[in-house]
Amino acid sequence: MTLQDYQSELNGYYQNSTCATEYGGVRRQKHARSLGLNIQPGERLSVTTRQFSKGKWVVGTVNADKRLFIFGCSVPSQPDVSIGWVEEVDPITLETIRQSPELITGGHNWCGGAAVLADGTIITGFGNRIHKLTLDLELIAELELPVDHAHNGISLLSDGMMITRNLEHDHSKKSVFTIFDPNRLKVVKTVEFIGASIGRFCVDLTLEGEFVYATTPTHIHRLIYQDQNLILDENWNASYDLPGEDQSFAWCNTVGDDSVWFMDMGDTPPLKTIMRAYPVGTKPMAFSTPKRAPVRVHRVSTTDCSSVDAFTPFGLSDGGHAASPLYVQDRKIILAFDTNNRKTGAWRFNGPGEYEKLWVHDIGNSNQVFYYPDTGEVMLDDVLEDNNVDAVVVDIETGQEKGRVATGACYAAAMAFYPGFDRDFYSTSGAHGLLYRVYVTKK
Repeated sequence: MTLQDYQSELNGYYQNSTCATEYGGVRRQKHARSLGLNIQPGERLSVTTRQFSKGKWVVGTVNADKRLFIFGCSVPSQPDVSIGWVEEVDPITLETIRQSPELITGGHNWCGGAAVLADGTIITGFGNRIHKLTLDLELIAELELPVDHAHNGISLLSDGMMITRNLEHDHSKKSVFTIFDPNRLKVVKTVEFIGASIGRFCVDLTLEGEFVYATTPTHIHRLIYQDQNLILDENWNASYDLPGEDQSFAWCNTVGDDSVWFMDMGDTPPLKTIMRAYPVGTKPMAFSTPKRAPVRVHRVSTTDCSSVDAFTPFGLSDGGHAASPLYVQDRKIILAFDTNNRKTGAWRFNGPGEYEKLWVHDIGNSNQVFYYPDTGEVMLDDVLEDNNVDAVVVDIETGQEKGRVATGACYAAAMAFYPGFDRDFYSTSGAHGLLYRVYVTKK
């Protein structure tokens, strides 16, 4: 059975934190470590927002000792502006307490990542740079990565090293993984991947070994991490390329119930312009022709890669999203969504090829969702027909809507939700520059 990040100590990450790293842990299971909202009759959701200055891409939050840090970078399509940044903000009002210096990105404009490590330092990844800061946002050190490109995701490995990988939209090229030491901020190893990769990878430490799962435009592969090196597992890979289907690549993946889960149709129209620019994200925005297939959830057994599913949850053409599904191992539920067609739903996984529909709603979720294990509540966003965005909380078993509030955001953000401290959570509108806190109040 797959280990659960929310039930582990998350060794190497800051312990007094409800969110020390993206997606709740290296397996990207998106389960909160904090108590749920537990919304009761007579209660509702309220929101506090803060609009950042034009040109700032507000990406996400991490926290430590009930101190909230927001990180971000420069919005794509700016040829002459490219910085990363971190702010400590008041967890209630969202106003600035302190700011980091401007962080060099190598000129690339793409949402990076951040984590708070056990030693009380913040590690950020923007463009082709890694930065190490104190909790008071003083810059300790900077590392220039070997690949001059934007990178996606930074994760800890079991030996204390960290791993990142550049994004490659050009299918004729190959992405590169970089292993680095966060203590010395030195590169340890670079490993060329088997193909181009966009979505964030996940790391799964098991009794059999430590594995990294990553997708190419047509396949998912596994790499074995050992002795500060990555080796492609020649005995484990699976295709998600379906003959005759006008598909596009998968975004991030996650692991649960001894399977890796991901969704195809991730190549949304602006991405080609952003990702194929050099430096990344420096050309004016343009929209490419989208693919026509429906969104599918793909499952591949981690113990037998011939055991695969390609499940079509909604069956609507012109599907699209920029995230990974949520798999809840404790309840054997897969939650999937199609942002383009405004559909979100949940199914019981009863074994290979067996998916029992629980509910489907007209909710246009664009974010990485987050789940509260103790209450069964799921945080979603809903991009409405007029492009305004609501934050929505539903029960994962029944689909019952427990709360909804207008966030003030517009358009699909394709960002994430982040658990807060006391019946609250945070999210952003990404390139539109809004940070918001959603919390429970009396009606």
